[in-house]
Amino acid sequence: MRQLKIGTSWVRGVVGDSLTPELIVNLGCAFGTYCDGKTVVIGRDTRQSSDMLRAAVVSSLLSTGCRVVDLGFSPTPLVSFAVRQLEAAGGLSITGGHNDSRWNALKFIGADGALLNAISSEEVLDIYHAAEFARVPWDGLKAWDCAPDILGRYLDHITTALDVERIRSARLRVAVDFCNGTGAAVAAPLLDALGCKLILLNEEPEAEFAHPPAPSVENMRQLAALLRYLSADLGVALNIDGDRIGFVTAEGTPLSEEDSFPLVADYLLSRSPGPVVTNLSTSHMIDEVARRYGQPVIRTYIGEGYVVDKGLTAHAAIAGEGSGGIAILPTVATFDGFLALGLVLEAMAARGETLAALAGRLPRYVMKKGSLSCPPDRVHAVMEHFRALYPDRETDQTDGLLVRWEDAWLHVRGSNTEPIVRIIAEAKDAARAESLFEEAMTRAHRVVYGNVERPQ
Repeated sequence: MRQLKIGTSWVRGVVGDSLTPELIVNLGCAFGTYCDGKTVVIGRDTRQSSDMLRAAVVSSLLSTGCRVVDLGFSPTPLVSFAVRQLEAAGGLSITGGHNDSRWNALKFIGADGALLNAISSEEVLDIYHAAEFARVPWDGLKAWDCAPDILGRYLDHITTALDVERIRSARLRVAVDFCNGTGAAVAAPLLDALGCKLILLNEEPEAEFAHPPAPSVENMRQLAALLRYLSADLGVALNIDGDRIGFVTAEGTPLSEEDSFPLVADYLLSRSPGPVVTNLSTSHMIDEVARRYGQPVIRTYIGEGYVVDKGLTAHAAIAGEGSGGIAILPTVATFDGFLALGLVLEAMAARGETLAALAGRLPRYVMKKGSLSCPPDRVHAVMEHFRALYPDRETDQTDGLLVRWEDAWLHVRGSNTEPIVRIIAEAKDAARAESLFEEAMTRAHRVVYGNVERPQ
């Protein structure tokens, strides 16, 4: 099974299997043609394969007549900002995000700094499939530049959205695990500007990550253990490309990645009310938080491209997902872990509370998440099985199958980023959530693998 995933605003695959230089060159030519030979900003994460993909991207964009601005090792939020600041036609972030080191991807960014929406993504893919690429002669090739001052401009931009003096007065100590990604070069000067003491963990940009990149409870164990022996006010885990964030209390208790979005929203909505946008799989904690401030919650497809696009069109104050991805709109146009961190620091300073106390404000639900390896040609069978199970229940088939009860909900869907089926159950009662989840996992396993016993 060749592992290539094509979603809204990105193409993701296993390097050396489905993600090849030839594929990247053709995708780069398609995007350069889409950008009509204008300026395109690129950045990359620290994976070993990102240098190879960068070379393919640069040559393909130049061949279509584009001017390329290369930011080097850069988190996606910085690429997004540079696109808007430099008035570029688009951007490409070369990053596998939360996936392990085998994977990499191209994220397509539009002129507004947001990931391409479904319509624009289809346009790029149509150009790719038709192979009708723009070509320029030797004397039509443009410059390949860098933007050495863009980081400073980005930091100035996001600090204008924060109460810098209030944060500085709190003199917070922050331990940050960068998982050997691109975040340290941004977070270090940001926290310095905010008067915080930074304690670095896994800060060196390396192709081999210290642990899996996603900021989940399991992946924050090292950071949590460190917090139990350090004098720090909080711990922070940033994804490889700075688009997702997780938190650990001063006592060394990791918060779920589902807590990050409502944690930020609870403070932001108190000072900047507005609609909230999220996806179908995100915890209902966000619904209760939004109700506190009289704000509606709009739910849409899973994926940053869908969530942020809906947030921008709905004039939302904040958009995010239970993965730890959060966009403060319209200050940024992408999930931005650095601005999210700044707002949590401001919340601690403004309310005079610890991170544990802020998390204690959140409504409590029990969520069970899991995944099952599933060949793409079996995903439909899994979905059909679950649809037949609940003919009389309220369901939402916008993205997979979401089944609701008065006290719980269950979501089953094929992943957009990996060859797996994802299963999520949530309820106020732990036993209820566990029962829904276990039954769903067992049923999905039987559909995919027959009556082979599911490993526990």
